[in-house]
Amino acid sequence: MCQARRRGKIGKVPIISRTISIDIKVPSESPQKGDLSATVYSGGNEIKTLDVTVWEMDKPSDLIHEWWSIDQSERDARVGDPFGVVMWPGSISAAQEMMKMHYTPQYKSPISNATVLVLGAGTGVEAKTAALLGAKRVIATDINPLTLKLLEYGANDDIRIGDNFEGKYFDLFSDLALPTCDILIAADVLYNPELAKQVGRRLHEAIVRRFVVGESPTKVIVTDSQQFHGTNFLEEVSELRELNAMFKEENYEQLRWVTQKLEKVCTSGVLIDEDQTYDVDVRMISWGW
Repeated sequence: MCQARRRGKIGKVPIISRTISIDIKVPSESPQKGDLSATVYSGGNEIKTLDVTVWEMDKPSDLIHEWWSIDQSERDARVGDPFGVVMWPGSISAAQEMMKMHYTPQYKSPISNATVLVLGAGTGVEAKTAALLGAKRVIATDINPLTLKLLEYGANDDIRIGDNFEGKYFDLFSDLALPTCDILIAADVLYNPELAKQVGRRLHEAIVRRFVVGESPTKVIVTDSQQFHGTNFLEEVSELRELNAMFKEENYEQLRWVTQKLEKVCTSGVLIDEDQTYDVDVRMISWGW
């Protein structure tokens, strides 16, 4: 069910809010870790709910139609990346995974006091979830200036978000090293094979950097609800194939995809103005926890 929405503007650009209820079930003996979630008892489980509000571009269809209609060589100069101005289902899956890890009874929350780096943060469902779960620092990166303004607007709009949330320009294809982090998240940024491979290389960079110095590895969440052909970087990126082979030889946890179903997801129609509600299969890598 799509929730009520509010309207605003960034400069002359109309924007609109979207509130998502992030729900998970945890055993009823799970300890409380703050007052952010509502609790309902159901069959021995507690249903933890965290409402996260983000801001999207209102009626993004014109921008995305323009992107599709022009030559690929002109897209960056004329339009940029238009896909980060609306919420995508993979961000919900990433947020749910963080909630699950936060409320797992036998562990101290790995989110609390962590530095969380989000690649291609878009409207920021997963980034805001990390901040609301007590992350010490959240670095939400993107390359689209409007997306970064939406992230900033959304953070300022929520009184629960403190100064631990930062929107930051970062080009995945640049020569710059990734900012140091304890947790790396990339939700629904595998738009094409080349971008997917670059996300895979950055994933390898984050994991190996800590192994080299003998520290606990960076924890990882990658989600993908679109599953375009040629975007399985675990097969396409040689560094990750070699890393998984080493993990297998040493009986260490391997990187792998698992698929989960999200039901009744309410998102922008993207190419049409009306919201759409649908079920979707999301593949996920959750590693290092």
